[in-house]
Amino acid sequence: MSTGTNTGQHPTLTPSQEKGKAGPATQPEAKTVQQTRDEPDIDACANIEVSGDTWLDQTHDYVERNICEPAVWFDHFFGDRRVLEDVRPGTFIRLRNAVRLTDGKNVKYISDIQVLYRLPKWENLLRKASIYFESRSDAPKYTLQPGQPIEPGVNRATGVKQSVIGVRADLYARLRQLIDIDTGLMVSIHPDAFARMRYQFLKPFGDVYLIRFSQIPMWQTIEHFSDTTQLDLERTITKFTIVRWSNNVTFIEKRSGVTWNTGISFITQLTPKSAISYDTSMWGVNSPVWTIQNYRVGSRFRQNFYRPWLFFELAPEITWPQDASQIDYRGKGKPVKVFMATLEIQFGK
Repeated sequence: MSTGTNTGQHPTLTPSQEKGKAGPATQPEAKTVQQTRDEPDIDACANIEVSGDTWLDQTHDYVERNICEPAVWFDHFFGDRRVLEDVRPGTFIRLRNAVRLTDGKNVKYISDIQVLYRLPKWENLLRKASIYFESRSDAPKYTLQPGQPIEPGVNRATGVKQSVIGVRADLYARLRQLIDIDTGLMVSIHPDAFARMRYQFLKPFGDVYLIRFSQIPMWQTIEHFSDTTQLDLERTITKFTIVRWSNNVTFIEKRSGVTWNTGISFITQLTPKSAISYDTSMWGVNSPVWTIQNYRVGSRFRQNFYRPWLFFELAPEITWPQDASQIDYRGKGKPVKVFMATLEIQFGK
């Protein structure tokens, strides 16, 4: 990650982001590779050292050598998608495996793989270009809320995401503005091409406030056009705590009205290797009348443990679905209790 990119995209950083930036600086292997990268006669991969003698260390470092890049320990501690898209590493692989327990009895196993590779030879044509792959997964069904930005390949009826391969590039990046575009193909029996653009604008004001505005239109061959407007307001409470009010409005072609989502999050750093967020949200539609479809209260605890590239998350939540279109609906207003435990492994620069 270049210093210019970090400064440009985050004029005011949250504590978790500051921690994320600090993480890589403490890793001796990352420093070693950085020092030799500009020397063409030196093989940077040869400087990667195994950090331990267990099978876990050997397996991780084998992958590190094969992608020939030092590790990124934190780009954002919670892995927020809007931040991952802003601060793109050269090569990044993330494996997530989760178990979802509903009402103490129904168990669901969820896996997800993301791979991103920077295309250095394209830098003369596009400011920052990368090719990425995302595996088929049920994760969006349980982690993405209605009204939030639509991901390519996600079936809106089932919530299941098909495998996606695409190319993403920054068209314009300045101190407080970013325009990027990505295009690709959903890999399935019936391939579905897509193109998506994102415009983001940041505006800090006062000493503690930050407004983030995003516009994300997307076109898909089969499902055609959709567009999401995001507006976030953040306030710094202390050096280690922020409050964020997030608002999303999504329009989908051939559907009347829009889907909206609003919520408040309280995010705090507990230790240099752990953080927790407390969230409330609700969402609904405005056609044929304004309707609230669901209420949610939840929390998300994230901990780095044992190795800098290992993380686990604990995420309990309670929702109150109001109609049968909502996941886990059991009757109007009946609470649904969910607990998710996730193990995440990261590779990359």
